[in-house]
Amino acid sequence: MTTLYSKKSSFLFFLIFVFLGIQNTKAQENFSMLIDPDFTINIDPDSRWSYNFNLSNRDIIYEDGEYNFDAKHLQLSHFTSYEVGFYSKLSLGIRYRFKEIFDKDIQDEVRIVEQFGHSRKYNSLKVAHRARFEQRLREITTYRTRYRFSVELPLSGQRVDPNEFFIIGNTEALFSVGSEERPKLEQRFSLALGNEIWAKTKATLGLQYRYEDYTGNPASELFITSEVILSL
Repeated sequence: MTTLYSKKSSFLFFLIFVFLGIQNTKAQENFSMLIDPDFTINIDPDSRWSYNFNLSNRDIIYEDGEYNFDAKHLQLSHFTSYEVGFYSKLSLGIRYRFKEIFDKDIQDEVRIVEQFGHSRKYNSLKVAHRARFEQRLREITTYRTRYRFSVELPLSGQRVDPNEFFIIGNTEALFSVGSEERPKLEQRFSLALGNEIWAKTKATLGLQYRYEDYTGNPASELFITSEVILSL
């Protein structure tokens, strides 16, 4: 009975968070809302090496005070990681964003990513840190540093088992600079509800709020995020 009550309470909290987040941010100026579905494959062989492949799509659904569907890009990503010490990994990644197929006036983007990640469980709570340095190769080259802190917590028991729910929350700070653009600061906040729909397969649904360039020309974005994660 306690577990059932806990799950119902968590669902209610999550739905309230989604509703309030959408309503509050829609009232802001210079605001847009997007959807960002992802599909991820993690390959973790019995060695220090691991591999990640991702396919994602981004579309605007609300902008300039009205609802309007506008496809932004399709993205392919790959990361190769090497375990260093306990609980830590060094990774090198590459991303390619297909933009020209949706807008001929915008060039495709290549992104190279160097990453350090550290994650550890404390009883049922999983805590993770991630630091990235990115080179965004597009019309102009932008260099960006990022740091993300995240927590993951199962809604029942000490671990996530099949057909059980969990919550993931994180915040990320970003600093961007380029030869032809002034420095920009950005902060992101995310909350998602996940479920291990069957062994080695998880699905999540959540929100991410982005507050961009808050020392210059501030803008807000609300992402409705979803992801299916397959671990091999």
